[in-house]
Amino acid sequence: MTGITDYIPIIAQGISMTFLVAVICFTAGGLLAVPVAVARLSDNKIARSTAAGYIALIRGVPPITWLFLIFYGLPQLGLRFSSFSAAVVGLTMICSAYIAEFYRSGWLGMPAGQIEAAKALGLSSLEAFRKVIAPQIFVIVLPMAITYFIALLKNSAVVSVIGVSDITEKALSLSRSAPDPFNVFIAAGCVYMMISVPIGLLGRVTSPWVARRFGMA
Repeated sequence: MTGITDYIPIIAQGISMTFLVAVICFTAGGLLAVPVAVARLSDNKIARSTAAGYIALIRGVPPITWLFLIFYGLPQLGLRFSSFSAAVVGLTMICSAYIAEFYRSGWLGMPAGQIEAAKALGLSSLEAFRKVIAPQIFVIVLPMAITYFIALLKNSAVVSVIGVSDITEKALSLSRSAPDPFNVFIAAGCVYMMISVPIGLLGRVTSPWVARRFGMA
């Protein structure tokens, strides 16, 4: 019987696609999350409610449903996406909703009076944000962001259902011809651990270092 170690190199061919999808969606989602978080923290009730509704809607629908809506549903309206593009659009929306809440938590987690103290030192609003506010938000958000990125690497397996050739899709394809499909998916689990565990360990080391670097530890 073919061993688990024989399957790992084949399944590992999907690592690059898994990372590509995760990095693009995490980065794009992080950028899209900025205006969402700003609206969520706004004093304007309409903006705040719209952002809250967006976050609730995106997070309340399973990721696989969003992918199906984009890949299979939007073509009915004349909008066609490749499997990769549909995966990126869907996961970027999902990332933006979660990361926006991280930003909001970072803002609300700052010690009181930081903005006033910065302005008292003669800093402009932009300088206060760049030199005082942003570093503190970054330190607060970083552990959550690392944890979420690891989860994204694993949860991005849903893109396999629309044909994106990631780790899970490689395992699914291999399992159809392998004599022992169970071992194939054990191998897939090993591959996911090979990439997620080192990132988690790096995050545990990096977060305290960043906190000390900005004088918040």
